[in-house]
Amino acid sequence: MFSEPLSKTEVDEIFDIYKEPLDRTPKIDVIIEHYLSVVSQLKKDLSLLREDLREQRKHDGIFAEALEDFQYIQKLSHIIDQNWEPAQIFSYFKDIAQKIVPFRQMEIFFSDQDSFLALSGKPGNDFLLIFKCAREEGILNWIWEQGHPIVAPLTDFVIYDQLHRKKGNVIMVPMQKKGVLILLTDKDQSKFSMRDLELLNVITQQVGWALQFQQLNKMIEQKTREFRKLQARLFSLSKLATIGELAGGIAHEINNPLQIIMGNVQMARMGHRTEESLEVIEKQSLRIANIVRGLLSMAKPNQDAGKEYLEINPLIVNTLNLVRGQIEKRNIEIKLDLEKNLPVTQCGSIYFQQIFLNLVLHAKMQIGQNGSLQIITRSENKEWIILEVIDSGNPLPAEYIERITNPFADLDHSSETNIGLTVTIQMVKDLGGEVKIEWDKNIGNRIILKIPALKKQEGNLRQEVAS
Repeated sequence: MFSEPLSKTEVDEIFDIYKEPLDRTPKIDVIIEHYLSVVSQLKKDLSLLREDLREQRKHDGIFAEALEDFQYIQKLSHIIDQNWEPAQIFSYFKDIAQKIVPFRQMEIFFSDQDSFLALSGKPGNDFLLIFKCAREEGILNWIWEQGHPIVAPLTDFVIYDQLHRKKGNVIMVPMQKKGVLILLTDKDQSKFSMRDLELLNVITQQVGWALQFQQLNKMIEQKTREFRKLQARLFSLSKLATIGELAGGIAHEINNPLQIIMGNVQMARMGHRTEESLEVIEKQSLRIANIVRGLLSMAKPNQDAGKEYLEINPLIVNTLNLVRGQIEKRNIEIKLDLEKNLPVTQCGSIYFQQIFLNLVLHAKMQIGQNGSLQIITRSENKEWIILEVIDSGNPLPAEYIERITNPFADLDHSSETNIGLTVTIQMVKDLGGEVKIEWDKNIGNRIILKIPALKKQEGNLRQEVAS
């Protein structure tokens, strides 16, 4: 790019000319010619330097514009998954769009199910007319297909005479076939650069994704509420089914002490062993009261999963008393292996009682007649409470376990039993716990519940336990 610099020898030769005697001095025109040659080369070098400088400034300008574009895109990208309300998205986008393309007014029409909503909340009459015209004339479908913005004078619209605004241009930018951005601007149509329109198109698509994300979240929240209502209904039905199954056995449980009470009443009337008869009557009455109290507690509405500090061992014993008679009547041996000083968990007592009853009744159904039912509790690293219900009944096939853990896997073969157990699994999961179901030829069917233990913090939680 640059000429070679003069060597020291060449420089010395030039200056030595003036030291030589006059008769040996070269002609002046030779010196001037050499000088002009050097000056010409310097001019060429200077011209190349200026050209390089202009090119560098051009690249710097392009880089600066690209960096600015990237910053706009980055600002819009972070709102996509923020689940902002449409009005908040509109306001944020409006400030950024104004820096790219100066405009007088802005509106976004976005699809909401079967209609289009204006995000500003109060669209002007001109926007409504332009949007209606764009839909009816096929302009909206065309820009959706093209995927690029258009700039058109207001005078090009068939509804021009109805518009309040008479001067300027309309910019329409598509939003993934879900909506459109409309800008009213005074900027001349010929002065729009491709860079500005493409950048506006990119950030408009980001706004479209943010709006769709918000709509999806809204839909998910609605479906979740509906699911929770259905789940609560299913829990209630499961509880009623449990109470219905208990009713037959409890009727037998109540009938036995009633017969004893009636016999002792007759003895008392005859004057035989009156004091002893009264003690028997009192004992059997308390027995009936406890049975009825347990059944009534089951009939109460479901408590929230985490209402009480609960120690599960006493509740297991009390719950077993409700069904012990009908289980032992089937010649099923109950074995308890309850670890002492289990950690406390946070769970409603009635909520846990329904979980445990469902497991016991399921085990009773699997055994049928003559077998054993084993209940084991233990702690795991003081972080989890483990409850195992083991029965010697018919083995649970793998496909049956699949239906239990996934109630929608085979609805044609669902039953009250596996639905009840599925409800139990969901209830445990709502506690933050886990359920494992397996069959072992050495021990039988085994259902393992893993429930989070409550860590001791301030004070002694056991003083607050609802046993």
